[in-house]
Amino acid sequence: MTARTAHRIADTVERHHLPVEVLITRLTVRASIDWTAEEPSTALLLVRVGHQVGQTVLRESVDVDGAEVDDISPRWGGARPLRLHLPTGGAHLRYAATVDVEGDLAVGTGVSARLPTLEDVDIDLFPWTLPSRYCPSDLLAPTAEDLFGDAPRTGLLLEHVRHWVERNIEYAPGTSNVNTGADETMLQRTGVCRDLAHLAATLLRALGVPARLASAYALGLEHEDFHAVVEAHDGTAWRTLDPTGLAAVGTLARIATGRDAADIAWGTTQGTLILDHLEVAVARA
Repeated sequence: MTARTAHRIADTVERHHLPVEVLITRLTVRASIDWTAEEPSTALLLVRVGHQVGQTVLRESVDVDGAEVDDISPRWGGARPLRLHLPTGGAHLRYAATVDVEGDLAVGTGVSARLPTLEDVDIDLFPWTLPSRYCPSDLLAPTAEDLFGDAPRTGLLLEHVRHWVERNIEYAPGTSNVNTGADETMLQRTGVCRDLAHLAATLLRALGVPARLASAYALGLEHEDFHAVVEAHDGTAWRTLDPTGLAAVGTLARIATGRDAADIAWGTTQGTLILDHLEVAVARA
């Protein structure tokens, strides 16, 4: 495939017995990270494009200087972690990948379908309806019911929730921290992408809709960084939602999925490790 994007009819993919046209976008993604370790330290990184349905990694490279690397087999949510063991001094990681991402062009698919309730939701999806550290859906259940309790229980509810968060919560970098939960975001009415994603997932779970967070490389962000979005299940499939409205969900290269940011953080460290530089870049191949 030499064109920047290509169309194909996926004749083996069916939803409601109708063929689905799929747009394939080829992306190149890069991450450049520099640290200074003031003592021997360890970092668990989620920066590699994950093993996810609808995307294929064509090629990739990982170059690390100043640290030993454990290449760990895929884990939760298709994540492909790297564990770095850093002595004192500087360390550098350079990651690059080319990935084909499938985007469903049938935007209206599933909108009119009835959403399952907790009485009949697939038991494997049930854990995604429960509260988690950053998504206290039990605390915000009255709020969700007040906002969306009268809305029809169809696939359109997912977009109602996403749109409400985008319209009512200001996307403003630097207005939250790693401890901010969805209840605080609701009160402060401001946050970054992970905060808006946490709030949307929390409201959906409070309504009995399975919802989780996904980290991704996102095309077209004004300030390129690792991006957080929501995946919600409408009884048929997982649907990707971006509560910030900043990214085209059909062109996301997902890294990992999990209950909330605790599961999908791009970096978890132990020891005195100073982040000197972080750069993320996404482009059409």
